[in-house]
Amino acid sequence: MIMGHLKPFAYIWILLILSPVVRAQEPWTLEKDKDGIQVYTRKNTEMSFKEFKAVMEIDASVSAFLAVMYDVEALSKWSYHMKDSRLLERPDQSRQKYYAIAGAPWPYKDREAIYSHQFKWNKDSGILDVRIALEDGNTEGGKYVNMGGSGRWEVTQLTNGRLKVLLQMQIDPGGSIKAWLANLFVTDSPFQTMQGLRVIIRQDKYQNQYYELLDR
Repeated sequence: MIMGHLKPFAYIWILLILSPVVRAQEPWTLEKDKDGIQVYTRKNTEMSFKEFKAVMEIDASVSAFLAVMYDVEALSKWSYHMKDSRLLERPDQSRQKYYAIAGAPWPYKDREAIYSHQFKWNKDSGILDVRIALEDGNTEGGKYVNMGGSGRWEVTQLTNGRLKVLLQMQIDPGGSIKAWLANLFVTDSPFQTMQGLRVIIRQDKYQNQYYELLDR
């Protein structure tokens, strides 16, 4: 009898627990649709800086995408405002860490971070999931400002031999950059990064690569 009276309160308690999670998932807004690339943004309750998501389709293979991801030293050739990068560790094909410096407009200092990648391949669905976490760099004695954030790449092998590529990130540039100012340019980073990826992934050195990760 007592348990019967408690059930409504249990339901209310569950709703109270879940409601912050529901509120945190704001709807995506399409901000740019150009050159075959769609860029979306949304507010995030965890920080004032907007979250972004970019989607495109390209003629490429999953192995070519992996080859680009593993070529850390070439990031400055295609990733938005990336000035320098170097591999720190890659214990296996599922994990890597690299240090990177991103340029910032005057009068702000350039940014630094250690990027951690976790690669997970689902052979049945044809989806490669790459989880990204940004950790403090602290390698140049205060010369740069540390960035924070997290995100993911999701790459899907389509039946027509093309790839659907999704990049989603939430980044805190750190320092004194105001959220309202950063949010004005939040579409630039994913859009130009996607453009750069589409060009560089065609290079011969990224073609016909074999990775044991994709056989699992």
